[in-house]
Amino acid sequence: MLFDFSIESDLFKTLLLGFCCLVSQGCRHIGPSTIRDDRIPYNEAIADSWKQQTLLNLVRLRYGDLPEFIDVSSVVNGFERGRTANGAIGMDLFPNASLDNGLLLGAGGTQTFIDRPTISYLPQANSEFVRHLVEPLMPIAILNLIESGAPANIVLELTVESINGIRNRGFTGEFQEGDPEFQEVVRIFKKAQDSGQTSLRITQGSDSKNPDVLFGIRDSEISSELNEELDYMRRLLRLDPDQKDFKIVFGMLPQKNNEIAFRTRNIIRIMNYLSLNVEVPLCHLEDGRAEDYGVVNTDQGTSFMVHSGCEPPSDCFTCVQYQGHWFWIDHRDAFSKRALSHLKVLLALVDTKQKEGAPVLTIRAN
Repeated sequence: MLFDFSIESDLFKTLLLGFCCLVSQGCRHIGPSTIRDDRIPYNEAIADSWKQQTLLNLVRLRYGDLPEFIDVSSVVNGFERGRTANGAIGMDLFPNASLDNGLLLGAGGTQTFIDRPTISYLPQANSEFVRHLVEPLMPIAILNLIESGAPANIVLELTVESINGIRNRGFTGEFQEGDPEFQEVVRIFKKAQDSGQTSLRITQGSDSKNPDVLFGIRDSEISSELNEELDYMRRLLRLDPDQKDFKIVFGMLPQKNNEIAFRTRNIIRIMNYLSLNVEVPLCHLEDGRAEDYGVVNTDQGTSFMVHSGCEPPSDCFTCVQYQGHWFWIDHRDAFSKRALSHLKVLLALVDTKQKEGAPVLTIRAN
């Protein structure tokens, strides 16, 4: 019996080329492409989840609930790609007359791609972290934040309980009205910051661990309008009208007329202060789930504000669901967005403990 081994050369080349390409794919690297695909989505996911967690804690405090913090300590993404290829060649002993030849060729393969992200969560519930939450912020940390460019009016309104005895509004179990002079002092601080005619200077004091912080006013090239505003601030704070440098101290009242005493808040009081402007649904006020303080300020752009409703908003900065209602910060509310951002920085300042080592992971490369 004679067998026909002749085949179409183009068909054979095509099958052989496809088989070689399938096998060669197993040698290509997949790591670089995953960086482009995954880095930004993970960044956005962590940032969005932090905003949601912080907003949820503010809403919890407004309802008298306990806040809880969980940190994303590490993200490890492992990829695995597997391929198999096979080929076959055979001969038909009884070829069909309709076929050109009796030689059979075949090629096949399979491919698998596995994405194994390992995300580690760290509850912030240890005694050191809680202790830092209830410790007042140091004035130098607040002023360094202002000196770095953070708006003075937002930072001072959040972090300071009083300046030289002039009280900010706050919450101590019940709403506390602030002195009108406080907003005037904060306004002038912001104007002086924008002008660049004031600065902070750190000098070596008697205690090497706690250097002196000086608030200085420049004499030269200052406008008459700003000079009048700064003189007005000196009178409000009962400072020496001829003094240009003022020492920043911690406390309720200064001991000298060349000192500015900052009585600062801790993180929990800052969050309680912000939670005052969480808009609580009327039904929750009526059934006693949350107390009615009657202090929600709806003046957009001048106060922190959290809105609420039965349906989630179509466009917002961040939103969470709690007690069957939705709470959110408006995308157009610049003051509230900045306040939440500065709260993140303040939380980082108090979280000074050494991070626990992440678990040792062995990731298969391929």
